[in-house]
Formats: sequence, structure tokens, C-alpha cells
Amino acid sequence: MSTELPKIAFLGIGLMGAPMTRNLLNAGYPMTLWNRTESKCEPFADEATIAESPADAVADADVVITMLENGQVVDDVLVAQGAIAALKEGALLIDMSSVQPSVARGHAALAAERGAGYLDAPVSGGTVGAAEARLSIMAGGAEA
Repeated sequence: MSTELPKIAFLGIGLMGAPMTRNLLNAGYPMTLWNRTESKCEPFADEATIAESPADAVADADVVITMLENGQVVDDVLVAQGAIAALKEGALLIDMSSVQPSVARGHAALAAERGAGYLDAPVSGGTVGAAEARLSIMAGGAEA
């Protein structure tokens, strides 16, 4: 059995995403990061790979986490900018942004077409919870 940690792509290195990224890096996860404002990734440049596009970020990821502003931005990043189309088969896409259920269902269907899993997993706890690694996560998706 392999003990190698899954490769994580994290899209959205903002007020919530930055402390979440810090905690994942501290836990030893190999990470690729992308943010619309690239400079927000710079504090992690010595520990993570910084991708030039969402599609580049997710191409080799086992797990893709999005923590973006709203459903419109999530749709832009995942669909218009090609992140879902670049998912590898067997990857798991976890959208931790707050999006409408219809948007989540649409993204889940697109991920399934790629042979990838999908979880709609919005969080509660704010920036303090993110920094202290004690967010409440409400996950919806296939039990597997």
C-alpha cells in the first residue's frame, strides 16, 4: 500500500484559501496553486508549484480544491478557463466555494464526464477557522 500523499491543486488563494493552503502544506501535501491575482500565490512559491492557468494547475492533481468568490467565478474557472476539461481520470474535484445547487450539479456532471469525482463542500468558520484548521465542511456528493 502506498503512503504517498495525493497531489492537490488549490484554486483560489484568497482570504480563506491562503490559510487553508498553509495548513495543507504544513501537513506535507504536494501542491500546485493558482489564483486570478498571481501575487497571492507568491508566499508559497518555495513550497508549492505556481500554475499559470487553472487547467495547468489541475492537469496532474489527484485532488482539486476550489475556494473562489462565488458561483460565477467558479463556473468561469472550471468551465470557461478549462479546469474541468483538464481533470485527469480518477481525480476528485472539491468545490469549497459557496455556489447555487444547480451550479454544483452542473459541475458534478461535467466532472463525471471526465471520469472524475465531485464534492460540493462549502465551509463555515471564516478566516479564523481557516487559519486554525477548524472549519466546518458541509459536503454533498457520492458517498464513495
